Amino acid sequence: MMPKSVLVTLVPRVRWQRSDSTGGAGWPAPDGSPLVLAVPGEAVALHWLDLPDLAPAQAAAAARMALADRLAEADPHITVAPGSGLRPVAVVAREQMAGWLAEAARAGWKPAAIIPDPLLLPAPASGWAVAQDGPRVLARSASAAFAAEPELAAAIIGTDATTPAQPALPDPLPLDLLSGEYAQVARWQPDRMQFKRLALLAAAVAGLWLGGDVAALLRASSAASAADAELMTLAPSTTDGPSAFAALQAQAQQRGAAGGLAALAGPVVQALSARPGAGLAGLSYTPAGGLVAGVAGGAGEAQALADALAVAGLAASPGTTRATADGSISDVTVRAK
Repeated sequence: MMPKSVLVTLVPRVRWQRSDSTGGAGWPAPDGSPLVLAVPGEAVALHWLDLPDLAPAQAAAAARMALADRLAEADPHITVAPGSGLRPVAVVAREQMAGWLAEAARAGWKPAAIIPDPLLLPAPASGWAVAQDGPRVLARSASAAFAAEPELAAAIIGTDATTPAQPALPDPLPLDLLSGEYAQVARWQPDRMQFKRLALLAAAVAGLWLGGDVAALLRASSAASAADAELMTLAPSTTDGPSAFAALQAQAQQRGAAGGLAALAGPVVQALSARPGAGLAGLSYTPAGGLVAGVAGGAGEAQALADALAVAGLAASPGTTRATADGSISDVTVRAK
């Protein structure tokens, strides 16, 4: 278990345990520690598939095809363990994922990882590792894992050899259900240098776009290093990101870039920096189409950005959402009113 981490299991009752062996019943008080949520194996179908080393989204797509005739619903959430070769694949209903996350949120926690509780057992070289967990049995072999009532567990295991085992958080985790659209997205928080570079682009490039001077725009891209040096002279001394960007944006307007990219990028960056669950995955701009910001963090974060930009006096509309290897990206188109 990672230092200072908290393991919370939900069944047969909610209980918690820290890496220092302290623990108790119910949910612990939130203290900023990373929390790993162990969810009941009865709600997660675990399969072992032989798959090549693929990006997470590609691995999930390959697993979905391989399990097509065994899926109980049309669009379950699928997570594939990292690596290559024979490895576990978890299939769980999206409504179930939402319920677990909501339960954790009510207790004041946002899980750092979610693992089916049968995978808390070590994988034996042969036979089954077995643990009695209240009125249920956890069992794991080299190529299977499940949670069930004792009678059903005995029928599944049959005459195979069993070894008593103690559930414990493995390091590293064999599988994390917080993948795909549920994956943790690190918020893009520009440092002072990044704010300076973005402000430079707003100042030097937006005016060229507005003027329609495409040739000049291409020439400007080859002069980025010299422009960076100029920016170091113009940049204010403040280390506060939003303040630095606002000051540089004002300078950009003085240099003739008002109304274009400079007027749109600033509010976008500042609005995203205020939302811990959002990330900035990309920016693109054309005078006719406006600024398109790729927002990581889900469709909800994209809508929140659009609402914040509307308050700032801009016209913003969420667009399509597409899956990526690390989750999803939603486009938000921003224009001046």
